[in-house]
Amino acid sequence: MPKRIVFPVKGRVELQEFDLPDVGPHDIQVRTLYSLMSIGTETTILHQKYAPGTHYDKIFSFPQLKTGVQAIAEVESSGALAKDFQVGDRIYMRMAHGSHQIMPEALCSPVPDGIDLKSGCWCGLAKTAYRAAWAGRFETGGSVLIIGAGPVGQMTVRWATAMGVSERIVADLSGLRLEHATRGGATRVLHGSVDDFADDISSMNHGEGPPLVVDTTGSPAVFPMALAAAGCFGKVLILGDSGFPGHQCLTSDVMTKGLSIQATHDSHDIDGWTQRRIDALFFKLVRHGRFDLSNLITHEFSPIDCAAAYALASDRREQAVGILYDWTGGF
Repeated sequence: MPKRIVFPVKGRVELQEFDLPDVGPHDIQVRTLYSLMSIGTETTILHQKYAPGTHYDKIFSFPQLKTGVQAIAEVESSGALAKDFQVGDRIYMRMAHGSHQIMPEALCSPVPDGIDLKSGCWCGLAKTAYRAAWAGRFETGGSVLIIGAGPVGQMTVRWATAMGVSERIVADLSGLRLEHATRGGATRVLHGSVDDFADDISSMNHGEGPPLVVDTTGSPAVFPMALAAAGCFGKVLILGDSGFPGHQCLTSDVMTKGLSIQATHDSHDIDGWTQRRIDALFFKLVRHGRFDLSNLITHEFSPIDCAAAYALASDRREQAVGILYDWTGGF
C-alpha cells in the first residue's frame, strides 16, 4: 500500500497509507527513491508559522497532505499518450513525500546517467535559488553577499560560483552551514549576524559595498540588515519566503542609498526559464563538476522516522543542511 508523510494537525507528523488515483493518458506512475526536505518551508507549514491572509494561509491547511516538493523516482508505468518516459527511467519531480505518485509527465524532468540520485534531489531548491541568479544577473566579475547558508543559501552560492561571480560572501550563524558554503564556492564567510560585520561588508566591491544582497532567510529581523548592507544603488533580493511579510519593514537605507528591492519566487517562470530548462542546466553543471553537492546531505531518515526528522529540522536546524528520506528500504 502506498504511504505518504502528512501533517494531520499543527505540529504533528505521521506516515499514512493512501490510495493512488488512476493513471491518466498523459500521466506516469512512479516509485519514489529519495525525497529531500525543504526545511524552512516545511517547518513553517508544520508549525503554522505564518500570519492570517498570507499566501501560506490561503494555500495550506490541516490535514496537510502536501509536505514536500522535491524527489527522485523511477517510472513504473505510463498512460496511453505519455511519450517522454519509459518504464525504469529515473525522473525528478516536485511532489510531496510519498512512496508512489501519479504525475503528469510534463511536470517531470529526466535525470541523466551519472547523477548521484540522492544529490539529484537538490534540483528543486536549486531551481528556487536560480530565480535569484536570474533576477540578480549573476555574471563573471560581480560581487554578491548571501545572507543565510541554509539549503536555499547553499544553492545560491553554488549558482554564483558556476556563473563566475568573483566575490561570493556568505553570512550565517551556523559554523557547520558556513563550512558547506565554503565547499560550495564561497570566497569568504561571516560567522555571525550581518550587523557584526559592517566594515567587512562595506569593503566589498572595491570599497563600494555589495551591489547585490540576497536575503535567503525569510526572517523579518534580517531584512533591515540586508538593506543596511547593500551598497549605494544596490539591489536587495528577497529569496527567503517569510510567513510574516507585514513585519518586513523598509528603512531609510532604501531612500538614502537609492536601493532596489526585488522578490523572487520558485513559481516565477520568466524569459523561458521553466522548470525543465533549469533542471537540465542544473544536471549539466553537476555532471561537469561545476555544481558541488558533496556532503550536503547531512542526515538521512527512513520515512518511518519522519517525526524525528521534523524534530531535527524544527529544533536543531543549525545542525542540518540536507535532510533526506530514503524510500528504498521496503518499510
